[in-house]
Amino acid sequence: MKRDWAYYKDFTEEEFAADEYFQQWVLLPDAQTNLFWNSLVQNKPEQRIVVSNAARLVQHLVQTGFHIPFLSAHEKQAMREQIFKQIELPAKNEVAPIKKIQHKKWKGRGLAAAAITALFIMRFFFPGVTKTQDVPGMTSEQTAIKQIKEIMLPDGSLVILNGNSSIRYNSDFATSAKREVLLEGNAFFHVKQTPSFTPFIVHANQLNIQVTGTEFNVNARTKATDVVLTNGRVNVSLQKDQTKTVFMEAGYKVNVDTLNNKLITTKTNTDLYTAAWKQREWHFEETPLATVALLIKEYYGMDVVFTEDNQRDLMITAVVSVNDFQTLINVIERTLNIDIQITNQQLIIINPQSKQL
Repeated sequence: MKRDWAYYKDFTEEEFAADEYFQQWVLLPDAQTNLFWNSLVQNKPEQRIVVSNAARLVQHLVQTGFHIPFLSAHEKQAMREQIFKQIELPAKNEVAPIKKIQHKKWKGRGLAAAAITALFIMRFFFPGVTKTQDVPGMTSEQTAIKQIKEIMLPDGSLVILNGNSSIRYNSDFATSAKREVLLEGNAFFHVKQTPSFTPFIVHANQLNIQVTGTEFNVNARTKATDVVLTNGRVNVSLQKDQTKTVFMEAGYKVNVDTLNNKLITTKTNTDLYTAAWKQREWHFEETPLATVALLIKEYYGMDVVFTEDNQRDLMITAVVSVNDFQTLINVIERTLNIDIQITNQQLIIINPQSKQL
């Protein structure tokens, strides 16, 4: 639920991080949340550092595999009991005292509040477990459905952000020891290699993708995240289990098997990706409509609904501009003699003969 500025007047870092509206802005930003939170920081400059640190904390929870929604009611209660037990303990080794949380503010936030508090407790009582830093403001970029945007990062790396997607990165991106990007949705990365080989890491759902200089596509629209490498090499690892790492070479695809919690590597044809990103064109040559549907989902953020199973096997040969979505739809209709109805975020495939019945 959207709040007003007065509601957040005295919030601490952990209270911001536990707030659902704040989490929505950090992880799934949109025009409304960007306007609200950017305006708050501009009008309340004294909260700028607190907001920045809270945003980093939310990202840290996601990047380290801390999935708040999946704890059971029993686990939630056990966490709460442990939290308040720790809060009552005296400070050790002269660490900074903990500000006692006002229970009335946390009432109703349930697990999210408890989980964020737990992380802060670990920071104070067990400083070796996790570490926080003062960070500058975050920069975010996002696209609407069917929109494609080219973004030049401060280090000279290029990100082509697909429809209904977003990225976030620090404003000190070019000078930090690690270049890190948080991706929601789908994007193509052309990473610029630095003289000092500064690591470039993309955090996408449960994956960490680390490179120095290369080109790759990341599809993080679902938990079954996949990475297609068109040039160079990258290391892909699960955030929950860093021992599960794949060293990718160009021409291969890695995707997450969410059922078995492992990475699967397969050989793939990267021509569709390279033509789309470098020439800004789709080069379809006897390409099944099912494959085209996956690309439409990845690039434009729209689902394709087949009304008949045999529609998936229809083959299309065509060259179409990536930026001209409507022309792509028209070409598919004319080439395959089908009708496509666009409803909200869905493309519904209909055979003309079925339409007449």
